[in-house]
Amino acid sequence: MKHRLNTDQQRLGVYPNPCFLRVSSVALILLLYSQLALAQLPQAPQYADCRLDSVFPNGGQQGTTVTVTFRGQAYALNPPRGVIIDGPPGITVKELKEGEKGTVVGTLEIAADAPPGRRWLRVLNERSGLTNFAHFVVGRLPESLEVEPNNELAKAQTVTTPTVINGRIDPKADIDCIRFAGKAGQKLVAAIAAFSLDIHGQYKDYGIADFSLELLDADGRTLAAAEDTLGFDPLIEHTLPRDSDYFVRVTMLNFGGYPDAVYRLTLGEVPYLIGTFPSGLRRDTEAEVELFGPNILPGTKRRVKADADLTVPLQYVAINDLPSSGLDMPLAVGDFPEQIELEPNNDREHALSLSWPTTVNARFAEPNDVDWYRVTLTAGQKVWFEVTAQRFTHSPVDTLLQVLDANGQMLAENDDDPHDPEYESFHNFRTTDSKLLFTAPAAGEFFVKLIEQSGLSGPRAIYRLSVSEAKPDFHVRHFPDAVPIWGPGSTAAVIVKVDHLADFNDDVECSIEGLPDGWKSSSAVSLGRKPERYYNNYQRKVFLTITAPADAAIGTAVPFRVVGRAKRGEEKIEHRSWPLTLFYSSDIGFFRASQQTRAVVAKPQGPWLELAGITELKLKPGGTGTFPVKVLGAAADLKAMPLVINLATNGVACGLVTPQNVPIKDGIAEVTVKIPAEMPIGTFSIVAAQTWGSDIRVGMPGPCTPPIKLVVEPVK
Repeated sequence: MKHRLNTDQQRLGVYPNPCFLRVSSVALILLLYSQLALAQLPQAPQYADCRLDSVFPNGGQQGTTVTVTFRGQAYALNPPRGVIIDGPPGITVKELKEGEKGTVVGTLEIAADAPPGRRWLRVLNERSGLTNFAHFVVGRLPESLEVEPNNELAKAQTVTTPTVINGRIDPKADIDCIRFAGKAGQKLVAAIAAFSLDIHGQYKDYGIADFSLELLDADGRTLAAAEDTLGFDPLIEHTLPRDSDYFVRVTMLNFGGYPDAVYRLTLGEVPYLIGTFPSGLRRDTEAEVELFGPNILPGTKRRVKADADLTVPLQYVAINDLPSSGLDMPLAVGDFPEQIELEPNNDREHALSLSWPTTVNARFAEPNDVDWYRVTLTAGQKVWFEVTAQRFTHSPVDTLLQVLDANGQMLAENDDDPHDPEYESFHNFRTTDSKLLFTAPAAGEFFVKLIEQSGLSGPRAIYRLSVSEAKPDFHVRHFPDAVPIWGPGSTAAVIVKVDHLADFNDDVECSIEGLPDGWKSSSAVSLGRKPERYYNNYQRKVFLTITAPADAAIGTAVPFRVVGRAKRGEEKIEHRSWPLTLFYSSDIGFFRASQQTRAVVAKPQGPWLELAGITELKLKPGGTGTFPVKVLGAAADLKAMPLVINLATNGVACGLVTPQNVPIKDGIAEVTVKIPAEMPIGTFSIVAAQTWGSDIRVGMPGPCTPPIKLVVEPVK
């Protein structure tokens, strides 16, 4: 198998495994026979073919009933069995049916008191079990659908403001023109929400939705235009000069267009939320949060309670008592005491003294604003200085963090975090946030200087600076967040990735918790660096498996959580894993984090696989070994079947080869594993599966075995 390492993989730290496990081939006559025998053997689909690409419209008004269309890949959503909605209550699915060209059509009833803001929708179906999530927004403004043809001003669709228009740019070079009546002095807001709702690019693995917006007068003259105001979402604020008709015109970058290029256009003299201050809260606390944006009165505040039990430290706040589109803003949730920056702190003399651990909520209020902070450290003390801005809170600032001694001599600096394991799972881009691990060379006062490098200032130029002890620690992520179990009684895999922080080098035991009675799961150890054993970075990634009860009904969805635990001396460290959902793009992270992870029983896709007494395999580089696999279920009378050995490797890649046909005798497949001579010494997690794609971002495991420990020993 040939692997190409593109620049995006390099940027994301995704490196194909240099050594692949190989399943030995069998005689040609057996291969030909087994190919005939396997013609009717079900195959698990690729994960990329099971993706929910869009919901249209992706929002609705309180107290209304909305017909929505779910689009996916290759009939991946059918036949539908339901819609799972995470987030605030208030939406009921009244009807769900198959639509045209593989779509699913649903009727959503939105309660009159449904809280404004986003929800996370997933389609429950037989083919893949459960899809990734797509956003749906509840607002308080009247809503309508864009109506074609409206490509020219002369054919513009007429609407009454204030309103939200749910539109789509499709096909390529499509243009949407909207006409409305305006009044002199009216403070108009025209804003598109697409990027903020994770609308993806033109192809499943390319780009993001990038819209352009224009405001024109009755004669077609451009009064204002916007492109990338809020991320890639355009926003126009304009005071209308006279009583007249006006137009807004929506296009895509480079005149693109495709069926999933959906957007929400807010139009009118309405409040539009673009930020909060502070931009985060401490877990399980309440605080006043200021909301700001066009047509929001200065000093508008809401009391917000930070959730105590969030897996991903993020929640959202929306305008809930004024007519608005319902678009919300993220709030970061932290674990340290919080405080607000106090000006003036523009120089070392006026540096704000910090008692830490703490998180400071701050803002570059004026052009060329520089913020100084003072901390007291002991000799040899290790401290994290960490900025959260673009991550989580969508702030546009680009920070530079410097640490100076009491004499003003710079000791360390960081522009962009050089190793941030979170960026691949949540960020809009490779993060521009700063993060620095600092060791105090002596006892005394030290200064932290924060500079905004792009020239931004004002209400949106916000950041959070956290100061905390740099203790050895780890982060845990797992994929996918919707785990397909291919038929009752079968087993499927979850990949767990452990990132080490601040010289952490201990074993992390990863396990699945919260499954109901009758469900089974495995645990595995992500190995740390120990002087008594060989080590390589691939050992930080392991498989966990989930087995459904034999009597589980297709469509059964059960929540679970993945937990990582480690012990350093007498200290016990425990972290809940972030679930990752698939999100393709060449420009941003390949995943989005979600608050909930589930296992779902899908339609059977082949026989069940179980280990037949062997859970560990020891080999030397270049060596060969075998282990038996039980083949159970409806297809167990096969004489051969394709199996592949999957190796949990570093990053988000998964080492594997094209499935090879393995003979079956008396329900047992003897799987032969040959490892190359250049295989690193160490301990690996492997599973035998019916099928898997060439990349964990694409591949979805077929029915598989529980994990097997592969120990590669040195040649003596």
